[in-house]
Amino acid sequence: MATAVDMVRGIRRAASVAALASIFGLGAAGLAAANAADVYHPAAAEGGTDVPAAKVTFGMRPYADNTFYIIGMKKGWFKDVGITILPEPEGLKVTDTNVVALLLNGQVDMSSEFCPLILSTYKSSNKLKCVAFTDNFLGEAIVANPKLKLKSFKDYIKEGKSFDEAIKATIAPLQGKTLVGAPELSDRPFEEAVAKFAGVTWQLQVLDDSKSLVLAKGDRVDFVNPEGAPIVFTLMQAGWTDLIDIGDLFNYGPGGLDSPIEHLVANVGIASNSDFVSKNQNTVLRFLSVVWRTIDAVAKDPSLHELQAPYLNSVAGTSLDAKGVASTIKILDPLTSFDGDSVFYSDEKTVLFYKNAWTAIIDDYVAHGIIPKDAVTADDIIWGAAIWHQMKDYQAKTDVLLKSFEGRDLSADKKDLVAKAKQYYEWFDFLDAYRLAMAASA
Repeated sequence: MATAVDMVRGIRRAASVAALASIFGLGAAGLAAANAADVYHPAAAEGGTDVPAAKVTFGMRPYADNTFYIIGMKKGWFKDVGITILPEPEGLKVTDTNVVALLLNGQVDMSSEFCPLILSTYKSSNKLKCVAFTDNFLGEAIVANPKLKLKSFKDYIKEGKSFDEAIKATIAPLQGKTLVGAPELSDRPFEEAVAKFAGVTWQLQVLDDSKSLVLAKGDRVDFVNPEGAPIVFTLMQAGWTDLIDIGDLFNYGPGGLDSPIEHLVANVGIASNSDFVSKNQNTVLRFLSVVWRTIDAVAKDPSLHELQAPYLNSVAGTSLDAKGVASTIKILDPLTSFDGDSVFYSDEKTVLFYKNAWTAIIDDYVAHGIIPKDAVTADDIIWGAAIWHQMKDYQAKTDVLLKSFEGRDLSADKKDLVAKAKQYYEWFDFLDAYRLAMAASA
């Protein structure tokens, strides 16, 4: 299989990643045919009132918006919905180097993931799906050594320069210089867009975040585009200049649904293998309820990041306290609530709407020769939309049922069922809230 560095070089040459095809042996025509029926199929809610027990082998990548799940594990919230995380007690530590292979071969059931990273597998397989978005990553940033005393894009905007003037002035110092970038394929579109807008060329040196951080701390590099938000935040805290970030492009670049920056939408979320999802639809719903519960809880009480910080530091090589983790997420990885997910899954006029963004992302991968034309559509790979709408439907049905109990004289058993339904509802487990409310209405 091609290494991440090989893939990076491949995208810049617009060459194909043929190694994956050798594993699965699927051509573009066969893949397209398979995708025709490759859609998410919801399972019916289970009968009875007990919450079924389930086990999920879960992996976490070493980033702030990929490890907040540890909070739910330590608080026992997965246990509340019948889920045991394997390997106990904190799941599996995964990296961008191995997570795709682990998902493909079934060694990991679900994993935190930067969803564009699974798109390259559609060269030869249609198995990997993004089952949820947790945030739109804003940590794509080119940062500069403070000794250079450079102005940022935002500085030039404040001076009244246009987008074109500001980006050209900001990036001019990189002309002919070395930019240290991460090996992930997903970093290339941002770098290429910045270079194109600025009319600048640089030499790309591909290094893992851990190595680029060591070089940066040793004052041995001048320009870095890390993959992980904790590394970006750590460098910014150390005085490095945020020359330009993806938020700058979204806020000041060409707008509209046909914008040349639409393919830069950077959805972080949860990936899974369709084989696992299709056999465990309701387990996936319960798992995601804990994700939404955790996002809601940390928004109300950021001190919960105290449970996350030690784990994040151990896997990312950072030294952030709870406030540092909270700041990293607030600035670079703003987590999206259950209701906030509507911007991804129902607001069709926005750049962030999954069909708009992912059609552009897919087209960009096709243009670079990474996947064949017509190999995949947004709905083929983004199952999170159908899953979210399913949970919204359970929420709406539960709302009707709970309202129907108001003012009624219920037996003690039914009062208990209604109370439990309300508890699961508060936990964002609308599936089990519906099941219990239905039992109470019988």
